Amino acid sequence: MTIARSIILVADDDAMKDAVVNAVDHVESLSLEVREGTLASINGSAVNLLNEHDLMVFRLLDRNDIDLVRSLRKQAGPSGKLLALSDENISLSDARALKKSGLDEILPFPISSDELSEQLDRLSTPSSMLPAIYTKSDPERNGQVIGICPVRGGAGSSTLAVNLADQLQGRSGIFRKHTRNRVAVVDLDMQFGTIATGLDLAPSNGIYKMARDGVIPDRTFLRQCLVSHSSGLDVLTAPDEFVPLEAFSREQITALVDALRQEFDYVVIDLPRVMIDWLGAIVSSCDRLLLVTDTAVPSIRQAHRLIQFFSQERLELPLEIIVSHETKPLFPAGHHSEAERVLGRKIRHWLPYDPRHAKMALDRGQLLSKAAKGSALSKAIRALSGKILAEKPDVAAAKNRNTV
Repeated sequence: MTIARSIILVADDDAMKDAVVNAVDHVESLSLEVREGTLASINGSAVNLLNEHDLMVFRLLDRNDIDLVRSLRKQAGPSGKLLALSDENISLSDARALKKSGLDEILPFPISSDELSEQLDRLSTPSSMLPAIYTKSDPERNGQVIGICPVRGGAGSSTLAVNLADQLQGRSGIFRKHTRNRVAVVDLDMQFGTIATGLDLAPSNGIYKMARDGVIPDRTFLRQCLVSHSSGLDVLTAPDEFVPLEAFSREQITALVDALRQEFDYVVIDLPRVMIDWLGAIVSSCDRLLLVTDTAVPSIRQAHRLIQFFSQERLELPLEIIVSHETKPLFPAGHHSEAERVLGRKIRHWLPYDPRHAKMALDRGQLLSKAAKGSALSKAIRALSGKILAEKPDVAAAKNRNTV
């Protein structure tokens, strides 16, 4: 059933008025009233206008609008929604202040007509109708969450993350086109994440919106942020814009992991190489934590520091050591045994040094299963995924503990 909805636009900019008029024309059962001026100039009648319409759209001019929005929301209560269009660069702090004052959404202007139409449709829809319109009826899962943490830059954790996620789909059939698992790969290296580039995908702004608006993500928000890859993977990319790591709260990351777990059979998270509070939300809830290192003394020392940091969050840590850039030896050398003694854990997995095929896949924006299926690195990651698919997390953790 289609419900008639209405929008009031307050703007003194012809380009903005034309863009909104054009966007409304592409949304069914949506009417538009236009008022010339600014939010300040209609302040006397703004409350009535907001009560009479489902959505008020206005041009954001300066910080004074924060006080106007706060006053308007206080007088109108929950009636109607507010959307600001900004043709100026707005700081993250100002955006969050506007959201706290009662604004429902801030969008940059100019904006594509399709995206503006989608946002006008969403924001003008009564909240009681949103679950039926925007939420799929997929069953709730209870997927495994796998965190991948590098001990240093260049350890190959992002390469491992995307290709492990690919293999965890569990392809079958003659042409290996059927998958038995829904898998997501998440790039939480907010500032220097490369997964979108490595998969030749356009970055999503979902993570940026989480930080800017203080969003506590749920399954609906998650579905709007995920980017689909041709392999069947769903990808939550790092944002294209710079985001301070401190902009996220532990509550937000906890909710994000919970939503991902409900949506997917496996969730592979590429973690940043930092020690920050919200990282504990992942450590405390993940089913596996794969620590990617090499056997150089500085790397082993850093790995030991990370294990101590993670252990403060979770006593029974489901952590496994992966040695990167080194083929598994037939007989462990002395420095391997010493590394196991320092880390208090067996080295269970090895990823061979295969820069030619890794670079080939990266340059092509392809997964190893497509660019270099028969490479040593691809085979090693495929073997790792086979162990994960066959092994329960608690069994893996028990095997991983070392009494050396």
